[in-house]
Amino acid sequence: MPGRDLWADPLVPYLAAINVATFALMAFDRWLCGRRGTDEALSRTALTLLMFAGGAAGGVLAFLLLDRHTNKRNSAWHIFSLMALLGWALVLAALYVAPLDPTALKAALGRDHTVLLVYLGVASGVTLLFFVADKLIALWNGRGHDAPRIPEIVLLLLALAGGAPGGLLAMLVARHKIRTPAFAAGLPMMLVLQAAAVAYLLQLGLV
Repeated sequence: MPGRDLWADPLVPYLAAINVATFALMAFDRWLCGRRGTDEALSRTALTLLMFAGGAAGGVLAFLLLDRHTNKRNSAWHIFSLMALLGWALVLAALYVAPLDPTALKAALGRDHTVLLVYLGVASGVTLLFFVADKLIALWNGRGHDAPRIPEIVLLLLALAGGAPGGLLAMLVARHKIRTPAFAAGLPMMLVLQAAAVAYLLQLGLV
């Protein structure tokens, strides 16, 4: 509950320890990659799981300090670290700022949310168009052309910024990115995260 003694809360030392460990492992991974001339030394899956287990802040900090360049090989890794960070931000806000309150949320749903709905609709529409455009470019390239594709990081960021429903619709209708783990697993996770964030912000009266 809000007002709890942070120093007596076992979650605080746990998060401190796991974030320090995640940062140290990420730094070690970047050092090993530099020595070996490879893109991956330690398991990215294991490091990503560490972020979702609470080490997201350490992971994002490591990216900002040691691996800011985003490319096709690490774009999904960067996005998943942001998702983990946003997820933990929601958890900590619910624990230490304002607890989840179904009654307040129910009351908030009765208010006018035109701006929010317009934003989410536009975000989903833009994301859908970008996904479909990338699919069409891929088909065009399959006929012997060499047009530049839309970077995966752009598609993932659009989905993360509120366009996950549009991205999922495009994946189902256009059959695009359905075999790419970052999209097949990432977009459903983004949709859940966005729904939780919107519900929490509605409860607080911030949207």
